[in-house]
Order: sequence, then C-alpha cells, then structure tokens
Amino acid sequence: MGVLTKSFALRLAVVAAALVVGPATLAPGTAEAPRPTRAALAGDGATAAQTFGWGVMQWDFAWEFGESLDSPPYRGEDIRVGRWTEYSDGTGRVVKYGGGLEFHSGVIRNRDLDALPDHGTTMLTLRDQAAQRGRWEIRERAERLQSPEADYRFIIELIPDDLTADACKRSITIAEVSPGNGSLKIGASAGDVRWSKTYDSGFPQSGDNYAFGLQITGRRITWFVNGRAIASLGAAAARPSVPMTLRLRLVGDGAKEMDKSQVKLDWVRHYDLTRGKVPPTGATLTQGANRC
Repeated sequence: MGVLTKSFALRLAVVAAALVVGPATLAPGTAEAPRPTRAALAGDGATAAQTFGWGVMQWDFAWEFGESLDSPPYRGEDIRVGRWTEYSDGTGRVVKYGGGLEFHSGVIRNRDLDALPDHGTTMLTLRDQAAQRGRWEIRERAERLQSPEADYRFIIELIPDDLTADACKRSITIAEVSPGNGSLKIGASAGDVRWSKTYDSGFPQSGDNYAFGLQITGRRITWFVNGRAIASLGAAAARPSVPMTLRLRLVGDGAKEMDKSQVKLDWVRHYDLTRGKVPPTGATLTQGANRC
C-alpha cells in the first residue's frame, strides 16, 4: 500500500471512530464548561460560576430539547425532580422559544401592536428544588417593544418554598430590572427589616444579556452580575432560615395598560458550596423598614 493510500485509510479510520463514539457529553454536575475568553470575562457572556469556579452543578434548566415547564432539569447532580408553575392575572404568558423561555406581556407578534392590551402580572415559580444555602445563576435579557405607557418590572427572587408563608416578610431579590430601563435593584427582607441597593443606571434592558447570580453561605449573601461580585450582606437575620425557591415575575400594575415587553431566559442554574474562590465583598446594602 502506497504512502497516500495509507494516509487516506488512516483518516477514514479516525472519522469512523469519531462517528461511533459520538460527541462528548457533559457528566452530571459539570459546569457549562469551556473556559471563558478574556472578552467574555470583561462583560457579556461571563458567569459567576466560571469566574469563581463554583462547585457541583445541582441542576440546569435550559429548555434546549423541547422540555415543557413540567419537565425536570436536563443536567446536573439532582435532575430527578423540578418543575415550574405559571400564573398570570392579565394578558401575559410564558412561552417556549429556541433554547429558552420568553415572558410576553401580551401578544407581541402582530402588525398592530399598539392596539393590543398589556396588563397584569405573569409569574413562574420553581417547585421541588428548594435550598437554604447555595448558588443560583440566571441568564436574562429584556426588551421594551413600545413605550407610550408605564414600564413593567422583571423580578428574580428567592422566596420561602412554603408558599403559604409571607414572601414579603422573607425574600431575597437577586435582580429587579425594567425592560427599556438601565436600573438594577437588589435586596433582602426579614420581617420588618429590608436591606437594599439601587443602581440607577449601567444595566440597560434593551436586548443585552445578563447573568444574574446569588450566593448564600453560612456567613454572607453575595450578588453577581456577568461574573462580577457587585454587593454583599453579612447580616445574620438576612440569611434564610427556611428552604427557598426561585420566583420570576413580570410585574404590571393591576389592570393599568403597560408598555409591551418581553423577557427571555436562556437558562437557570443552581450550584452547591463544595468549592470555589471567595468573591470580594463588593458594595454594602442600606438597612431600612420593610414596607409590605
């Protein structure tokens, strides 16, 4: 056999082996994996899990393979249970899109958007995956599709898994943003006390991607945006004393007409505390009265 023939045969063997083995798959608990580029770490695309080397991924909802809201997470250490419940008291709904979910304030694909109503609150609540400690991270992007009316608020928060509890009296706001706006609010409530911080600008919700994260340890709560620790709180009373679950809300103002908006979720993830670098403390939060 000539040299060229041997080389060709070798290439065929390599290709055949690759077809038999198939693409590499991520083992349960593996992080999302490729190491981020320098550009990603500088902004859009970076995650706290990558930057700080978070521990074992417990679950990952990504809706990439046709999963419904009732489907459990598609990968992670604990993928046996987990589902999302939807609620709407107005025109909004949550729909599947290519590789994620979308909150729609109302009908958004129509030639005459201005003539269609947008009001009320639309909500997703995670069930069967509560935790008192750990790390949560969510990839989100929002867009305001019209602007003659009032802005919606989109709130990512932890509330008691016992949904009969008063969430206003015990909650942690991972991020509160408004489509078409650039502000960000974070905070925590415990009884009559509220710790909070507001960034008036710097987080434009105009189709930009954000990875909002939260870490709760036995000593501190830390907030993250795009792989950067932005604030922390050491108050013992702020740390949950009960299992908490995620709630995501596109919040209107009752029956009042609002700006037509959409919010997209690429994925929602949870990690344990087995390993990871200690993040900087970041900014402090202001303590005040909790006005429920």
